[in-house]
Amino acid sequence: MARMEMVDTNTVDPELKDVFEKMKQQGTVLNVWRMMAWSPSLAKVWAPFSRGLRNDLSVSRRIRELLIVQIALRHESKYEYGHHVNMAQAEGVTPAQLASLPDWRDSALFDADEALVLQLADDLTQPSGASAATMKALLERFKEKHLIELLATGAFYCAVARIVNSLDCELEPGVG
Repeated sequence: MARMEMVDTNTVDPELKDVFEKMKQQGTVLNVWRMMAWSPSLAKVWAPFSRGLRNDLSVSRRIRELLIVQIALRHESKYEYGHHVNMAQAEGVTPAQLASLPDWRDSALFDADEALVLQLADDLTQPSGASAATMKALLERFKEKHLIELLATGAFYCAVARIVNSLDCELEPGVG
């Protein structure tokens, strides 16, 4: 059971109504947004930022989704994992790769770039963030533009995991 109520998607709040209408046009208003909507100003800026991280960056969407599902696993975020596992598979992450994520270091299913991104995910779930060794390796393999996109995406989804876990946000029916 969620730790707080969700905002009604048929709200009359003019600021929220616009945010929710844009979400409805793209599908549905997810439970996480219905909770974030208690602060209309936050929901208004958070939603386009998260869409931008998923859809508008130059680094491979596949590798970003791999990063996100690993972060969700490390944070034990069922809500975040439930939403992103399907996105990861749609981008080509295989069921075998997903199954091996908890012990990815022992798996031969990941190439060097993927293994490095998984290391970044693991590092970002630690209090100190990415280690100097991980950052050095990322700079050797990725362009600076891609590194900062991976770092920002990972940090953002660490925040999402902590928010949805703190709220005990429930997955929507049929998700995950």
